[in-house]
Amino acid sequence: MFSPSMEEVLPENLILDVLSRLPVKTIIRCKLLCKKWRDLVSDSYFVQLHLSRSRQCLMIHEGKTSDLPARLQWVEIEHGNLDPVKTLDRDSFPVGSVNGLICCCGPYDNSIHIFNPVLEEYMLLPKPELKIEGCMSYGFGVPMDGEYKVIFRGRRNPDYTPYEYEVDVYTLGTDQWRVLGQTLDHLNKMNCGPGVFLSSHVYWLGIYGQIYDFDLTTETFELFPSPPGREKLESKKMLGVLKGRLSRISWCSLGLDIWVMKGDSWNKEIAIIQEIIRLTPKSQPLCLMDGLNGTSVLMLLDKETNQFVAYCLNTNTILHLEWPGCLYRISYIMTYRPSFLKLITNWIRVSSRGVQLECK
Repeated sequence: MFSPSMEEVLPENLILDVLSRLPVKTIIRCKLLCKKWRDLVSDSYFVQLHLSRSRQCLMIHEGKTSDLPARLQWVEIEHGNLDPVKTLDRDSFPVGSVNGLICCCGPYDNSIHIFNPVLEEYMLLPKPELKIEGCMSYGFGVPMDGEYKVIFRGRRNPDYTPYEYEVDVYTLGTDQWRVLGQTLDHLNKMNCGPGVFLSSHVYWLGIYGQIYDFDLTTETFELFPSPPGREKLESKKMLGVLKGRLSRISWCSLGLDIWVMKGDSWNKEIAIIQEIIRLTPKSQPLCLMDGLNGTSVLMLLDKETNQFVAYCLNTNTILHLEWPGCLYRISYIMTYRPSFLKLITNWIRVSSRGVQLECK
């Protein structure tokens, strides 16, 4: 007499609920057990359910050296340690991450691609007219209509008119980049590097502390109000997301402040003095991320001690995390939320093993 299968004993919605709470590596193994489980994990309901519960982790990009290739490391924080989940050898650097999809660009061949590290598939985009260089600003996000977009601000000819910038936008599923005809004046004062995506908008800091807001729906720029008060001249700043709200971190030798946008106004959420977190000339905040049990964590990098520092904003506890590699190779760190979201597009999807697949 045969024993009933799990599917016959448990309702499907209960199986999906249990699966969505498991670690990604365990779900991938479950997916390989049989066709029934593979179909369950690929179901759109499960994909969204898992994404809503997926824990934030880190994507760490290490630059290329004379004897080591560039690589992107997917890392989880488990039991006070940095636990590498997957290592991806890539010369390209990350632009941003949304819903488990990561946008990367290659500085050597002007290539741009979107990929999902969980499903090991990626999509190659047409090359932009703008040359990918160090003074670029870039972003990746999705408005409410679900059309994922990549944004680049740069110069079409880097050797000419250094203060004339343009903004190019690419919508996934199309076959060309679009140049925005009307943009905010003085975009040359926007900081280089990646923007911060939040709720259909991408935000960048300016060189004087101003905040640039790009609406992904209307594809327009406007200046966003900055936190009140005068900043210390020596303070450095960065934007982030704290519990679903836009935030700004500023720090100097005296300490660190975190401002959070609540409603229509900025509120100083945290003020940390130097005695709590030892900020050296070689240490700096990296990002804000969600911790366990509703906590928020500020990640810092201290190149003097070759350690990451995780500071819990709710409990004032500090955790020193050893990094097995060389911190001087690290060029960029961002938060990442793993997902099983497939690349839905009419473009060509290329697996990480190099096989080209047509998306139907």
